[in-house]
Amino acid sequence: MMFRSLAARLSALQQGVATLAIVMCAAASVWLMGRVLYGEESAILTEAARRLALNLDLELKEEGTLQRAAEEVLAEESAVGLRVDVYDPSGRLVATSATRPGARNPFRGVARAPDRGAPHRVRMRAASGAQVEVSMSDRLRVGGTRALLRRLIVAAVLILLVTLVVSRWTVQRALRQLAAMADRAQNASIDPGVRTLGGPTGIQEIDHLRAAFDRLLARLDDAFQRERRFASDASHEFRTPLTVLAGELELALGNGTLPDALRPGLGRASRQVRAMQELVEALLLLRRSEATGFEPVNLADIAREVVAEVGAARPLRVPDLTLDAPDEVLVAGNPALLSSAVRNLVDNAVKFTRASQVVRLAVNADPSGACVIVEDAGQGILESERDLVFDPFYRGGEARAEEGGVGLGLPIMRRVVEAHGGSVTVGCSALGGARFELKLPLWRRDAGRRDA
Repeated sequence: MMFRSLAARLSALQQGVATLAIVMCAAASVWLMGRVLYGEESAILTEAARRLALNLDLELKEEGTLQRAAEEVLAEESAVGLRVDVYDPSGRLVATSATRPGARNPFRGVARAPDRGAPHRVRMRAASGAQVEVSMSDRLRVGGTRALLRRLIVAAVLILLVTLVVSRWTVQRALRQLAAMADRAQNASIDPGVRTLGGPTGIQEIDHLRAAFDRLLARLDDAFQRERRFASDASHEFRTPLTVLAGELELALGNGTLPDALRPGLGRASRQVRAMQELVEALLLLRRSEATGFEPVNLADIAREVVAEVGAARPLRVPDLTLDAPDEVLVAGNPALLSSAVRNLVDNAVKFTRASQVVRLAVNADPSGACVIVEDAGQGILESERDLVFDPFYRGGEARAEEGGVGLGLPIMRRVVEAHGGSVTVGCSALGGARFELKLPLWRRDAGRRDA
């Protein structure tokens, strides 16, 4: 289709129908006017020919010859715009109001429509056998028809312009509810409880579509809530036995009487239990990010705390950690969740770089919002994997080569950022490695819970 917009298609359809209707009405009007004018001409010519034929018979009785009778009739009868020709019974012209001696009339019969451009003629036979032919030019009829056509064209253009404006307005008004529903669908949150795209619009077709989407949203919401409840319940159920199991394994590994042959297996079991604990904690953190209250949080303080914690956990990498942050950058959020998001990025940067490779953390703000940038001088992330790293349980080649991790850190970090109304992007750093950039809205006094 030439038009991708439904509004444009409907407007074009209305314009096409209006144009066709106008053309048909104009053609019918011109044809009808032509026929009416032709009928009026025929009536005038027939009446004039009948009257002249009667007068010719009367004059013929008085004058005795057709020539003199015809001349008398033509002298007495004169009509503007009419031409009168008198023929004898043999068809020879004997008198004419236009003085055309010797001419013969090419028409035979009564009241026939001439060809275009020819005069309209009517012939009437007198009682004496003579014939009276009355004719008139078709210029008046053709001129009137053309004048009507010109006015119809002007009126048609005006009507089409008005139709274009009115049809566009009516179509846009009719589709406004559909556009509003599309906007609500686009901006709908994935949080629990989103089950409708709005109330009834009064337009049957749009209401049917909205009801179908509402039923779909209700089923999706039910499925998401069941999945989230299962993940949360399962995580809580696993938490206690995993904690006990991890403690028992650590206790066994710390026992000096443990045979050396059992230590490698128990060590691997202990690492797998820690991985399971990380998975459980990640699922619980993801659950917490779905519904939380917001408060003013200083991102600069969080950045300083994260750098101190990572430095304490990895003292050999302290020289590689750099921080650039002002005294205060306030955003609306949950301190624990934002701290976990920033810590996750810094931990990953330290984890996937070697000693002496720089890991830089920067915090800044402008009128559009706050920004947290974590970049490093490591190997970076392949461009083909930059979107995949945010998929749950996805681990790139470099991540798979490392021990530990379940592939939920970055997905949870992005979920936390999005829950705060922000966004996260990944790219290439000027240092040579990966660059993660978190965008968060600044704190406002009216900031409370995020919009549903």
